[in-house]
Amino acid sequence: MEKKQGGTKKNNTGWNKFFIILTMIFTLDYLIWRIFFTIPQEEGIVSIVFWAILLLAECVGLLEMAVHFYNMYDYDRIKLHPPYMKKEDFPEVDIFIPTINEEVPLLEKTLIACKQMEYPDPNKVHIYLCDDGNRQEVKELAERLYINYITREEHKDAKAGNLNHALQLSQSPYIAVFDADMMPKKKFLMKTIPWFGKERTGFVQTPQNFCYPDLFQYNLYAADHIPNEQDYFYKVVQVAKNKSNSVIFGGSNAVLSRKALEETGGFVTGVVTEDFATGIEIEKKGYKGIAIPEVLASGMPPMTFKELVGQRRRWAKGCIQSGKKTHFLFSKKLTFLQKLNYLTAISYWYTPVKRLIYFMAPLLFAFFGIMIVKCRLYQVFLFWLPMYVSGNICMRRFSRNIRTTKWTDIYETTLAPWLLPTVLAAGIGKTESLFRVTDKSTETENNSAFRYTIPYLCGITLSIIGIVRLVGLSGREQTFTYCVILFWLFLNLYFMVMALYIAAGRKIKTDYQIQNISAGAIFTLEAEMQTEIKAEAKLKAEMQTESKGQSRTKRYTAQCKGFSDHFVLVEIPLLKDSDIKDTKERKENTGKELKKREDGKKESERKEVTVKKGGREESKGINRGEIAENSLLKGIIFLKETEITLCLKRGLLQNSDNRQYLFEIDWTNIDTDTRCCYMNFLYNRAPVLPQELKRNGIFDECITALISRLTNE
Repeated sequence: MEKKQGGTKKNNTGWNKFFIILTMIFTLDYLIWRIFFTIPQEEGIVSIVFWAILLLAECVGLLEMAVHFYNMYDYDRIKLHPPYMKKEDFPEVDIFIPTINEEVPLLEKTLIACKQMEYPDPNKVHIYLCDDGNRQEVKELAERLYINYITREEHKDAKAGNLNHALQLSQSPYIAVFDADMMPKKKFLMKTIPWFGKERTGFVQTPQNFCYPDLFQYNLYAADHIPNEQDYFYKVVQVAKNKSNSVIFGGSNAVLSRKALEETGGFVTGVVTEDFATGIEIEKKGYKGIAIPEVLASGMPPMTFKELVGQRRRWAKGCIQSGKKTHFLFSKKLTFLQKLNYLTAISYWYTPVKRLIYFMAPLLFAFFGIMIVKCRLYQVFLFWLPMYVSGNICMRRFSRNIRTTKWTDIYETTLAPWLLPTVLAAGIGKTESLFRVTDKSTETENNSAFRYTIPYLCGITLSIIGIVRLVGLSGREQTFTYCVILFWLFLNLYFMVMALYIAAGRKIKTDYQIQNISAGAIFTLEAEMQTEIKAEAKLKAEMQTESKGQSRTKRYTAQCKGFSDHFVLVEIPLLKDSDIKDTKERKENTGKELKKREDGKKESERKEVTVKKGGREESKGINRGEIAENSLLKGIIFLKETEITLCLKRGLLQNSDNRQYLFEIDWTNIDTDTRCCYMNFLYNRAPVLPQELKRNGIFDECITALISRLTNE
């Protein structure tokens, strides 16, 4: 088996090299043709100037492609195996979670995920919540979860200043950094820390993955057809940069060496994106940056097009600033390949300028008759098409079908109108002092704001007018030339239409109520009352009771036809009469008293639960903790389709009859892997679950409220 895998890997490397060499030959052939045989000399100086501008834009793009293909040349031979590290050798590590205005529930999930990370000696892991917002509720959250809380009086240098302040108050030799919305998996530290067993490792970067589809996937209804837009960069481009030691520090989901940071003076300040500049400075000092493709943390993408644009503007401006700040081109400590990789990483953000040139070139001819490229239709097929096809094949092979040339063009066209002013301003040194955090809240405004569609509507209109004009003239003269221009106009039109769909978005309704997705259903209390009670829910359940001393447990086999055939299995403790009478007293209990109750539960045991399916009975085993006699805080939801078990906790609601209870998911007892599986489950229910509910996080509330309604009857 090992020989077969080795042979396959060697074969892939051989084919990769073949397609790279083939693409480079076609590219060189194309450049020779463009430079020497497409100059519109007879058209005058204006045409020649525009010809030179277009050629320059193409050359920059081809340089970026050449550097990337060089990095990918031996991609399959890149060894990503960390050195072995004994359990007793795992060092102390600090975890920094910088925050300024993120919501407490979001922070809570991240902190819980950090606490659940595995480590040989948990006492060596120190978690710091670095709050630049000085919020009392965040401080209380940290105290409740026994997390170190750090704040500062002067909020200088935004995130970089926040992290540098935390560096001064901590001392572990390694620092893991997570954005406030990024939830690490259990194995994060176990998979990253061993890399520092290698000499001079400066930082280890893992992919920035998302629990939800990004806007490109969501707005194009393509979550199952295209990957996350950032996947190609973190899982392919970054890994290829290991070859030249030019890996980019992404600012989150990474571990850094304190020694390396101290030698570089800490996180770089004075730029919007401190991460990019910090990574360059670390690699300047001779330390190695390592990128691994394994997803070890997941978070939330920008939820609206407005926030996506704001995020990318910040990235573009920060990268351009970092290039000026670090003076990497003139550093004698960097190799030629490192400089070339950093240069192309920065030039990428000038893509909006290239996109504007590509879009305007055919329009100049269609509207004003300005010939920019002198060529015939057959020459396009002879010189341009082979380069494009071979480049696309390379892209597909290297990315494992994560990215194609078409999707790269769509992404770039979508962001170009909004990044163009930013990159031009950053290029001439214009600065802004405000640091904006990308809003990751699910309670955001409708992302279909009309103003974001205006550039694409204008582009579509101009393209259509240009097409109509050329079609009307094509029968008179220069038919082949018109065909070439029409080809580019139709291509630009396609990209603009796709960008319009992305920017317009899918309408997110926020006025959904539980009754909007519920209907009359029968809730049968067979064991106790032998009666039928109607509830406003598409939920049918049977209740059984099991006595254990003076305690009883309710078991609900729930069926929710609106979502799936068998959706949830719920087990909730049954109230005793004495518990109902002292509701008011229990409501006033402190958190410590509730914790004592929670600690009173017994060791877990395996329970067999009988569920009905199509008139038959099947036994389904699930693992759960047995509920103690005096515990009134526990319950579980079992998602049959995914084998996921979620813990519930119950809160008391004041009501006239003192019998109202609300059950909610207890995220403190749910690990990151389960949480991500649960989120993926929600997004895979598109045919039966309104997408708006899933996107706004209302789904949890609906299900738990329905259950609560039934248990309160």
